[in-house]
Amino acid sequence: MSFQHIGILSIGEMGFHWARLLTAKNIKVLSFDKNRSQTTRRRAVNAGVTSVSSMVELASASDLIVSLVVPTAARQVSAELASALSAIEKKSLYFLDANAISPMTAKKIQSTLAYLPVTFIDGCIIGSATKLSQDTVLYVSGPAAAKIEQLGEYGFSVKTLGPEIGQASAFKIIYAGLTKGLQGLLVELLMGAKRLNLLDQLIECYDERFPGLVTKVGRGISALPVHAGRRAQEMDELQQTLRYYGLTSEMAPAVRRVLESIAALNLAKATEDGTRKGTLQETLALLVDNGLLMK
Repeated sequence: MSFQHIGILSIGEMGFHWARLLTAKNIKVLSFDKNRSQTTRRRAVNAGVTSVSSMVELASASDLIVSLVVPTAARQVSAELASALSAIEKKSLYFLDANAISPMTAKKIQSTLAYLPVTFIDGCIIGSATKLSQDTVLYVSGPAAAKIEQLGEYGFSVKTLGPEIGQASAFKIIYAGLTKGLQGLLVELLMGAKRLNLLDQLIECYDERFPGLVTKVGRGISALPVHAGRRAQEMDELQQTLRYYGLTSEMAPAVRRVLESIAALNLAKATEDGTRKGTLQETLALLVDNGLLMK
């Protein structure tokens, strides 16, 4: 049977676009938004989301709950769900964690939900929130991962990586090392070029030597005023993953520091319609004006 009632935690940029895609297919989308900002609540309304008053109500009403939170909140959300399920009579529920977390964190979440009437699925999203039905892919893993493939009926592209919890999380966190690494490196280089009055010439040279690189990575840089903090957490998850498997990470901590420096500027301006504001040039000017990387 297809999912007809889907809970989303939470309605950030990714959650907003998930909700819009699902509600367009006549799926009832619910969210528990207690203690969330007014902007987040307005965004939920704009996406057609039904707000519920508690995690218990969300668990009771949903066939599937999708966790789309910052990495550091993933375990807390799963613990809240476990507490809610312990308080109600629920025959079955699917829980998809699609966050950028380490495979170790995914397995801890699996342990938290063990012995409860919930089927845990490890997942990750590769691609843009605004292109969910185009080139963005939802990767899943775990014994019941194939169940999530039915989201393809609603416009999602879903690929199963394997039968083990942790495979999807590991896939995402290694992939994120490249995308966030390029963003951090390019921010540093382009800011240097801007201070030396060579920005336009350098971008032109990059475009000649590496066609499309600046445009593609630049879209991610334009989102950093809002998302740098979350992306810094992803680099921490990457470092922990590599360390767990016996590897020393030099690049992930360096990128994390750049992203944390951007987040510390407090430039985030969330929107009610889930859109991103600002071009690459505007974002670089904003970062320079606010003294990023200045000693």
